[in-house]
This record gives sequence, structure tokens and C-alpha cells, in this order.
Amino acid sequence: MKKRSVIRICCLMVGICMLGMLSACTQWTAYRGSEDWGKMVRNNATGYSLVDKGEYEEAIKYLEKAIEYAYKMEPALVDLESEMKLDQYMGAPFNNLGWAYNELEDYERGLEYIEKSLLIVPNQDWEYVNKGNALYGLYEYEAALESYDQALAIGNEKYAYYGKGRTLFDLERYEEALEQFDIYLGMDESDMDGFEAKIYTLLELDRYEDASRLADDLIRQKPDNYETYRIKAAVLEDTGDIDLIKHHYRGMTEKFPDHTEVYVQMMETYNALGDFERVKNSYDAAVQKDKSNADIHIAMGDVHMERSMYVQAAKYYDQAVQLQPQHEEGSISKLRALYNGRRNYQCIAFGEEAGKQEFSSSLIPWFTGQCHFDLDHYTEAIQAMERVIELDPQDDEAYATMAYSYLMLEEYDRAEEYCEKSLELYSGNPMALHIQDALRDSRKPLGERIKHFFKDNYLYIGSIPDLDTILSKLDQEELTTAEIAEVLDRAMHQRDVFTSVIYGEEYDQFTERPDQDVLYEDQGTIAYFRIYEFNHNTDDRFVEYLDLIANSETKTLVIDLRGNTGGNMDSANYILDALLPECVTSMLIERDGYADNYYSDADYIAFKKIYVLVDGNTASASELLTLGLSTYLPNVTIIGQDTYGKGVGQRVFEDKANKIMVIAVNHYWNVRQNNIMYSHIRPDIYVKSSKLEDYMKPIKAGR
Repeated sequence: MKKRSVIRICCLMVGICMLGMLSACTQWTAYRGSEDWGKMVRNNATGYSLVDKGEYEEAIKYLEKAIEYAYKMEPALVDLESEMKLDQYMGAPFNNLGWAYNELEDYERGLEYIEKSLLIVPNQDWEYVNKGNALYGLYEYEAALESYDQALAIGNEKYAYYGKGRTLFDLERYEEALEQFDIYLGMDESDMDGFEAKIYTLLELDRYEDASRLADDLIRQKPDNYETYRIKAAVLEDTGDIDLIKHHYRGMTEKFPDHTEVYVQMMETYNALGDFERVKNSYDAAVQKDKSNADIHIAMGDVHMERSMYVQAAKYYDQAVQLQPQHEEGSISKLRALYNGRRNYQCIAFGEEAGKQEFSSSLIPWFTGQCHFDLDHYTEAIQAMERVIELDPQDDEAYATMAYSYLMLEEYDRAEEYCEKSLELYSGNPMALHIQDALRDSRKPLGERIKHFFKDNYLYIGSIPDLDTILSKLDQEELTTAEIAEVLDRAMHQRDVFTSVIYGEEYDQFTERPDQDVLYEDQGTIAYFRIYEFNHNTDDRFVEYLDLIANSETKTLVIDLRGNTGGNMDSANYILDALLPECVTSMLIERDGYADNYYSDADYIAFKKIYVLVDGNTASASELLTLGLSTYLPNVTIIGQDTYGKGVGQRVFEDKANKIMVIAVNHYWNVRQNNIMYSHIRPDIYVKSSKLEDYMKPIKAGR
């Protein structure tokens, strides 16, 4: 069932006493005659009216002013924690403010103000309905049902029946939901939302004929009401009968030529049925009719998002944003698409621009901060997450991201501070729990930490005789990094040439390597990339260049991996994601047999031809990239010499303060069950020379 916007129920502030509330009015005569009372009344009434018109942000300003005057008249309300008997109108601004936040889908804040409203007794049924709506929005369904029942115990508020119905629907208690919707419709026969809810419930109960008859009855009763036809289309979608659906939509477009939203529904229906060609046709027809409608482009973006075509989705969302720069939903959707498509640099650039708008959603700085975080821009990530917390103080993920950023910056006190804040909000936050463990480990002696890392991660741990005895030497205090390296050297498998300990001056040299990992040259019909090594952000830089290539399907891609001994496996897999259609790019197999897959989504950048240049030093992540491309694409040619043959990957322990890094072999990797350990990738075209021009000859010859 389509989720209906939280029902707008509130207590309208008026300046007179109703007969049924005479005693309360008499009790608060002093307040009612005061200037503060009048200001509270006027601000609350204005706020109510604005919420009713959908102007939620503006309404909040007036309702907050009303609450300020309520606090001024009755200071005990500021820290109210138990019931207080007051005039019911004193609680009205709190309930209305909760309603406004509910409409903004900020249900936690909405519930906060509604709870305070309920502490001001006596209460009204609509307050409990409003509370139920907030709880429903927070997916606390059983608590929501209890609140709706409390509303019905006080009065016969019809929206309590509707609230119970949709909650029972989401709990898949369809028979009970249907009963509630019938009661609701018996009290309000004009509400299309109620009929739509009943029809969806009938469909869930496999009562298609009843749902169809009800939809037809609505059309007969209201033949000029667009909503009745929209509901009938939803019923037809349940049949999957394309001909019936096509006929109905054709009638809708003829009867309601000015309703461009019909095209949006057509796109959603055909997408649900897997008919992408009709989705595209519906979009083209909509654009031809009104290309300035942002919702049409957003709908097409949503279709691509569901198909995991994130980069394409971002382009449609961008069209919506270009048409309506203030369209918050479009901006958030574009950021989400760029983030999921791993376009971190683009996401940051757009997020910072969107952040200049007066948007209320914390998602805009959240996505911006996450992209900074993924790029290891920890200071910038912290700044973005600080903005998130300003907008949403209850965001445990934002606190966790800040804590992790401080951990990586080695500001451990700040990391601990924000880790605790995250866990206070959600004790099960996985990132915060990981940080908590990391902070606890950081206080242990260096040798002990490296010992645990090695035992937990080393691939060949089961084949080392007397390993515990060897590693026990790491328990000694005040070990130098050289002594630690000596112990690990004795703990390694004899055939293992890929595990190493880097420390001292070698550590300085290793960590101060230049950041020139990707070189791109536009050579006309050839897009030439040289990847020197795979660092954490190599894929981001590669994809940033990749997106600059116009008409890629008419061009030749050359990826030069000569001398590239590997590096970060994530980067290699994410580059595969950018170049491959939907598939499992590789599988990592750990020592316990546990397998972890990397996936490519449906979105990819195609080229006419792809050439990969390799030599005897092309190893590990470079071989994974080479094998992944040649396995899944028919237009890939490998040029050069036999590769190194390294079918394993490593995990890294690093202590910057002590200048030591342990790189331990941790897993095997496969590409479609193929592992090249102790073997090679053999090129399609052999080149004995080490000169680039000799490698490029067959490419330019079109071989």
C-alpha cells in the first residue's frame, strides 16, 4: 500500500471557551486576559494554518514562538516530565509542532513534542492519533496501535481507524486492516485515500474481483475525478495484463490531458512489470508534452536507481534540479545516485553547491560527508557531519563517521567522545562498536596488537609449526620494530613471499610515495590510462577521468598495467564495476573457506575495444583487473608478456606513531572460479619489448 502522508490532526487554537471546557477556561482566566496569552493564540493559529497548507518550515517558526509564550506563562512546562493539569489549549502548540515535524517525516522530533502535549492534561483523542502517526512513521507499529486505541477510548476520532488500518496493513494483518478501513469509510465516504487503502488491502487478500468492482464503482460515482482512474490503474497493475493496462492509460491521457502525473504512474507501472521499453516510451511522451516538469525526470531517475544504474539515474535527477534548483527531493536523489555510483568527487561538488540552499534535510551534508570520508578527506568529512548533527542531533551514523575520522587522524580523545555519543543513540551501531574495539586495542602494547592481527588474519596460520611459541615473544614489553619484524619473519610460511613488515626508514619511504597512481591521456580515438599502483582512491581518480570521455562506445580504451605490482583490491574491483555490466567481479576466499563477493551493478561505461598492457611485474590487483575484463567482455585484448601470477591478497596493520606496517597474506581471489596463483595470465598478443610504442603498434593497427 502506498504510504499516505501522516494525517493532519491537531488542536486549532481559538480565543474563546467552549461549553464543554468551562471549568478549564475559568481556571485560566488570568492567562486568557494577558498579552502573552493572545500572542500564543495568534502564533499557534497561524502555525496551524500554515501546516494545513503544507508550509511546514514556516509553520514551525510560529509554533515555536507560541511555545515560547507558553513557557513564559507557565515556566514549569520547560522541563515537564510528569502530568500537569492545565487548560488544554496550553498543549495545543506542542501538539501542532509535533504534527508539523510528522509532516516533514522527522518523527522522532514530532513524537517529542506530542509527548509533552500529552503531559498537559486533560487530553483529546486527536493528540493520541498524532502520537500514533509519529510511532507509525518510526515503524513502532505495536505502540502505534496502542496509541490509536487510546484515542478511540477517549472519543470516536475517525482518523484513529485509518491509522489502525494502515498499521495493521504493514503488519500483514489484512483482515483486521480491512475492518478498520470499512469503519473509517463508513464515517467518511468522500476520502479517496481510504478507498485506495481498502483496495490495496483487498488485493493483498487475493480478492481481485472485489478490488476491481470497488475501483469501477468509484469511477462511476466520480467520472471526472482523476484519482479514481489512478486507483483503477493500480488494480490493473496487479493483473500484469499489459493490454488492459495500456488501454486504461490511453484513456487516462485522453481524459486528463493536463495531468502529466499519469505518465509518472505509467513509468512506475511498466517498470514494476519489467517492461523498460514502455517505461522509456512513457518518459519520452511526457517530456514531449511538458519537459519542464521536474517530477517526470525524477521518476525516470527512480526507475534507473531500481535497476542499479546509478550514473544514468544521476543524469535524470540533474535535469530535475536544473529545472527546479530548490527541489530538495531532486537534490537528495542526485546525491544518493552519485554516492551509490561511487562518483565521490562529483557527489562532493554537487553536495557543497546544494548545501548553499536553504534545505532542511540532513541527507545533503550526510552524503557529502560520506564521500569525503570514502576519499580519506577526514577533516572535511567531520565538517560535513557537524552540519548533519545540527539538522538531526539523533543521527548516530553521523557521530560514528566523525569518530572514525578522528580515529584515522589519531585524535583518540575526540574519537572516543563521538563514539560514545553514537552508542548513546544506538548501542548497536556497527561502526561505533568497531571504533570502540580499535580504541581499546590502541591502549595495548604494540607487540600484543600485532600478534592478534597476525593470528586473526594470516592465511597460512594452520601450517606453521610451533606458531604460538614463536608469536609468544611478541608479548615481551618494550620490543623494537626491528625485533617485531624478526619474530614475524620466523612465523611466515616458507613459500610466502608476499607477507612483509615495513618499518623505520623503509616505512618513511613507503608511506611518502608520490600520489601519481593514475595518468590519463586523450589521444583522440584512444583513451590511454596508465595505472602505476592501486591505492585506496585509485578507482575514484580513474572514474573521474573516465566520466570525461565523450562517446566512449566509439573509442578504444587502453589500460597500461606494466610494472604495476598491485595494491588495494577494492580499487581494482571498483574499476571493474565502472567497466562491466552486472556480474560478480571477483570472490575473496579466506582461510576458513568464507567467501566474500564483489559485485558490479548494471551501470557501466562501454568502449568499442579495450586493450590491457601487461608484463612480468603485473601482479595481484592488476591481474584481477586484467582477468575480470577479459573474462566478462568479448572486446578485450591483452598485450605484452606473461604476468607475475599472484592470486592472493593481503590485509594491513599500521601504527603511524611507531612507524611500522605489517602486510599479511589474508585470502585467495578468484574471477569466475579462476585463480592464477603460481600460474600466469597469458597475453593474446606477445610483445618482447618493454617500450610503450611497441605495445601500441598492434592497437594502432587495429588488431
